[in-house]
Amino acid sequence: ARYVFRNRKRLLPSHIDDEPDSSKNEPPQKKQRNDDNLAQKTKQPSMPPSLRSAADEAFSIIQRLHIPLMNLPTPTEDWESAQGQLRLLGYGDFANENNHSLSTSDKSKMYVVHRLDCQTSGVLLFARNPESASKLCKAWRERDVVQKVYLAHVMRWPPYDDQKLEEGTIELPLAASRTERIKWEVRELDDGGKSSITKWKIYKDADSGEDNTTKEGAILELHPITGRTHQLRIHCAEIGSGIVGDSLYGDSPVPWDAGKPTILRLHAQMLSLRHPRSGEELTFKAPRLL
Repeated sequence: ARYVFRNRKRLLPSHIDDEPDSSKNEPPQKKQRNDDNLAQKTKQPSMPPSLRSAADEAFSIIQRLHIPLMNLPTPTEDWESAQGQLRLLGYGDFANENNHSLSTSDKSKMYVVHRLDCQTSGVLLFARNPESASKLCKAWRERDVVQKVYLAHVMRWPPYDDQKLEEGTIELPLAASRTERIKWEVRELDDGGKSSITKWKIYKDADSGEDNTTKEGAILELHPITGRTHQLRIHCAEIGSGIVGDSLYGDSPVPWDAGKPTILRLHAQMLSLRHPRSGEELTFKAPRLL
């Protein structure tokens, strides 16, 4: 709209301003004073309604013609996302779109607080009003308030297989990859890496048979102290074989099989936090899938 207004005489030569320019009829001395005042304080003239209408119509035409050229992705279907499934179940503000009889109070909205990678299963967390969302997000930054527990299936874990250690701590700083857009990588702190800490312990030795002849690896219980992108996946890949089914970092991805779905064997089993209003300690558990 501002572009059309500034260039109205070139773009719309037949347009006549709703407000005539009175400065042409001013005495030279008064006009000079006005020019001085304008230099000190620039005032944007108002746009005539007829010109704004023409600008809005032009913008609509441009938008309609250019959107097909942008090659935008197809919108996610409701059944493909957690928020979409909440919409189908009638939770949050999604329910109000087709049901105007519902309340539009704080309870009518839903805010994502804790999300997972699309291949990771387990506990998610949504807030139902902005105040709770703000408090929960603050709790996430204060790492000693929120506790998260994950289970991960690995085929090889040298600290346990070779050194017989059943628990430990991984401290490897991480940063976004410089060469691959969706990946992160281990990088020293003085080179832009961010502190990343994961505590681990053996949850289950999955090897079976006499002398562990059937090699199924181990199930790790992981406690992320920090929350970097792909932290657990990278830490497991750096120390051992990586998480089974991890096509980005692991060295034992699940082979494609039409009879079996390809999944990342990482599960968010438990989440503990304090209720944002009452302060009550809450623990949520998802059924173990590993």
